[in-house]
Amino acid sequence: MILLKDLFRRLLQSRRWVAAQYVLTLLLILIGIAWTRLPEKHVWQVLLSLLLPLLVTISALELQAGTMRSLANDDGKRVKLPWGALSLLFWIGVAWVCWAVLDWCDDRIYQWAGYLNSQAPERWRAKFLTYQHLSLWMSYIEWVLRWIVVPAKVIPFAMASAQSGWRLPVRRVLQLLWNWRWWLGVTIVALVSVALPGHFYSADPHGTVSAQVWHISLKLAASYLLGVGGWVLLLAWAGVLFGCQKPLPEKDALTELFDRLRISRRWVGAQFGWVLAWIWVGVATLHIPGIQHWPEWLSGGLRVFYSTSILIVALAMQTGMLRCLIRRDARRVRPVWGALALLLWGMLYGIAFSMQDNYLPGHIWQWLLSCVMAPVIIFPFAAASAVWGWRLPWLRALRVMCIWRWWLGVLLAGTIAISAELYFDSLRAYEYVWDVGLVTGLKMGAVDMLEMGVWVLLLGWLTVLFNRTLPAAPDTPIEDSTPVTAE
Repeated sequence: MILLKDLFRRLLQSRRWVAAQYVLTLLLILIGIAWTRLPEKHVWQVLLSLLLPLLVTISALELQAGTMRSLANDDGKRVKLPWGALSLLFWIGVAWVCWAVLDWCDDRIYQWAGYLNSQAPERWRAKFLTYQHLSLWMSYIEWVLRWIVVPAKVIPFAMASAQSGWRLPVRRVLQLLWNWRWWLGVTIVALVSVALPGHFYSADPHGTVSAQVWHISLKLAASYLLGVGGWVLLLAWAGVLFGCQKPLPEKDALTELFDRLRISRRWVGAQFGWVLAWIWVGVATLHIPGIQHWPEWLSGGLRVFYSTSILIVALAMQTGMLRCLIRRDARRVRPVWGALALLLWGMLYGIAFSMQDNYLPGHIWQWLLSCVMAPVIIFPFAAASAVWGWRLPWLRALRVMCIWRWWLGVLLAGTIAISAELYFDSLRAYEYVWDVGLVTGLKMGAVDMLEMGVWVLLLGWLTVLFNRTLPAAPDTPIEDSTPVTAE
């Protein structure tokens, strides 16, 4: 009841923005319909047809951002309304991409249902896994993803960005996404505002033409009221759940991860810049005239130089980033010796990675050993060697290997990496970027950027767990036990 009282209180305080949602949304829809009827005979008409969509978009963004900010609590760190409205464009793009993927899946539901029905056992195919059942179940799954899962994940980020811009309180948003009350609210709003109006038009038309016009008008009005009302209630419910969140712990692991990445932002930017430079060099070589007709020794030497340069730069950047992420210590070795020690651990991982195809027939076991077991064991020692050389804190590295969060992080990183590898497996058949076309090279570069992001997060998570293995400092100083002698 307390949450419901807070919900109605927020709606009452923001009654002007709530009324603006009903009035201005309808006005913007009518302006959009009128825009499709504009003639383009004169210059002013052409200019109006170009400016009108821009004005409608700006007005819609300002309306949604203002409503979100009005229904949420003001923590004193809000950005200005135009910047909050501008940040909503990104989340609208994310929702649009998700819906485009769902549209692509929706067009292939019947093909997938027929294929699964043909592959099912004979008894199941006739009674349980029929074509009608499979297509109906897939349609339900697609509807749930479109109207429940995607809005439930995008709306909290959009509402937070309307207030904070790009300085998102990620932990608060993630805490809301784990709240079952939020998912219950999204489900109820989806059923009332989307599923219920869909049944208004399921019946066959009957009666006179005038009666049918009235029926359609009333159904459109009811659909509009339910849709806008559900949207406003959902935003207010998100504001209520944001407001009742408990204070987050100051020394949370996720907060420490972001703090370390923020402190090391130059090295993080250098990692992604190195990948972009590598992509640019590979694609730029496509435009070198006559590169296909170069002598074999020249092209081979160029590739050797290219690979060696990549190895040296990558080793230097990994060493610098690890030394910046791990807490400073007086026993640090020089960066050169740290890089050489890191190179030896990398060679050990490469040997372990290459020997698996000779001894393991199962692909799943190869993936587990190469992407989970080997990183779990080798990476803590390699990260420590970049800082302390061969004077490793062996006990701390072994403690990291025993933390389940480290196993979970490596498992997630390995899953994302292998998914990207499998998705672009045909592109990876080429050894060098300049052996492929421009579009294929850019796709491979996108995979490399994704893998680099996963790699940076994994290194940051490793250093967070590595720092937490330090022994706790005593609260009170230990007194000197030397006996005092009288003079």
